Order: sequence, then structure tokens, then C-alpha cells
Amino acid sequence: MRISHNHSCSIRLGAASTILLQIVCLGVLGGMGLCAKAQILTKEDLQKQIEIYEAASLQAKSPDMPAIQAGQIWSHLGTLYQDAGMYGQSERAFEHAMRLLTVAPVSNSDLATAIDNLGTLYMETGHVEEAEHAELKALKIREESKLESELPRSWYHLATLYLREHRSAKAKEYAERAVNAFFADRNAVPEDKTGSLLVLASSLCQSGKYPEAIAKLQSAFQMAKETYGADTFPTGFSAFILGYAYWKSGDPASAAELMQHGTEIMGKELGWRHPAYLTVMTQYAKFLRDEHRPDTARAIEQQVKDMRAQLNANPAYSNGLDTTDVAALF
Repeated sequence: MRISHNHSCSIRLGAASTILLQIVCLGVLGGMGLCAKAQILTKEDLQKQIEIYEAASLQAKSPDMPAIQAGQIWSHLGTLYQDAGMYGQSERAFEHAMRLLTVAPVSNSDLATAIDNLGTLYMETGHVEEAEHAELKALKIREESKLESELPRSWYHLATLYLREHRSAKAKEYAERAVNAFFADRNAVPEDKTGSLLVLASSLCQSGKYPEAIAKLQSAFQMAKETYGADTFPTGFSAFILGYAYWKSGDPASAAELMQHGTEIMGKELGWRHPAYLTVMTQYAKFLRDEHRPDTARAIEQQVKDMRAQLNANPAYSNGLDTTDVAALF
């Protein structure tokens, strides 16, 4: 699941969180007029935010702007590029942010967030060793700096990373820490609660503990509906993951409607050009084949293949196209 980060306006599409559910604006740059209220971004909104932050990044070159503020702008621009699947631009933006944020006086909180940002990008693009190194480094900075309120985010990201690597025991350990912390914190945003539940549930699925996983996914699905509405991306994504768990548990009848409804919502919100949607549709085609609907499955597989070919020809998308972080949940 894509994950929201402190110290910049972290308005995210996704961010499967990594993975794709972490959308929160924390207002540090509000004085520059760059922040909006916390919201789910449409594709059009995301492009507008990219344009706003690209313009702000030009202002950030001014010697009059403190390095910390400039680093926050570049770090958030990196998250926006990542949410759009523009991985090359995202990595360059994060690296530039980290250079700025190591200029004295250093804000350990901002630096940890930038390193964390880069770690989620590495995870999303399949660079597992680099991702783990970055996430553990961010965790160490937060621990040594006694940034207690930021520790759950590190646990959440590490859980997602270990889930991706099918290290389900470690994923469950970190996910439980994150879930417990987020649900005990009255100020925790719904995105963190929902996203950490999805990761915890997926770790249980990997261990074959489907009834426990389904119970947590039902809670995440209900929370998404109550928070965002029935036809929004978080609800659609949660519905699909819940359906996926039913399918894998041997209950395709309960899975069918949830998975279909989820793909319909995600198609409207993300579209075929988003790598995460291609990953979801690939799983849906497998379900349809399992349900003896080969013609429909074949049509989806062809569309996925055609779109991947188009995106692979675009250097903004091709890096990591096949390893998007949504895949960690399956």
C-alpha cells in the first residue's frame, strides 16, 4: 500500500500502499498555498497537483528558501510522481530531496520521511534490498530521535515489504504493531488504519488463516465505505481484496460480486494506464479462468498485455512497471 508521510502535503492516489490508500494532507506547506483538504485524488487531480509542485520546485531553487522547505517540496513531488507511476522522475525527486534535507540544520523527522519515501519507491519497483535498507534506516533515525509518533509508519512500511517477499511471520509482526498503534491513536487518519489492516489481513492470507483475514478485511471494507463512500477508490480496492480472500479460501460465490465491483470502481479511478490497475486486473483474469469464464479472462489479459507494451515504451513508466506495490497484497 502506498503510504502517507509526515511533513509535506502527502495527498496520495495510493498507494497500496503502499500501498494505494494513504491520502492525507498535513499542512506544513499550507502557507505556500500548496495544500488542499485531505482527499482521494482523481487522475485529473493528481496531474494538477504534479503541475503545482513542479512549479513550486522551481521556486525551491531560490537561495532564499530554506533547504528544509525545499526538501519537503521535492519529497512530496516524488510521492506524486510515484502515485502516477512515473518511477524515474520519482526516484530523482527523492534523491534531490535527501540532498537538500542533509543540509544543516537537519530535521531528522523530514530526513527520515524522505528516506522512507525512497524506500517505498524501491519496494514498488522491485529493488527489495535497497528498500529494506532504506526502511530500516528511516526506522533507526526515528527510534534514535525519539520520534515515537512516526514509528507506526515505519512498522507499516516494513510489514508491506516483508509481505511482498512472502515473509509472512515478519509481515504479521510489524503489521500488528502498526494496527495496534494506529487504532490506539485518536489522531490516526483512516487511511493508516485501513491500509495497515489490509497488510495484516494479507499476511494472514499468506499463512492460510483465511477466516481471521476475512474478518479484518470486512472491517477495512466497512471503514472505507463509511469514510469515503460506496463508489470511491479505497472502497473498491478494499472490496477487491476482500473478494480475493474469499476466492483463495475456497468461496468463489462470495468473491465474485466483490471482485467485479472493485475492478469497476478502480477502473474509473485509476484507468488502464496505471500499473496498479493492471496488477489488479491480472488477478481478476485469473479468478475468471478459475470460474470457467475463459473468454472474458482472455479479453482482459489481452488488454493488460497491450497496455503494458505501451507503458513499457514510455521511460517514465517502464521502470518497475511489473513490480508495483499492489502486488504485495496478492
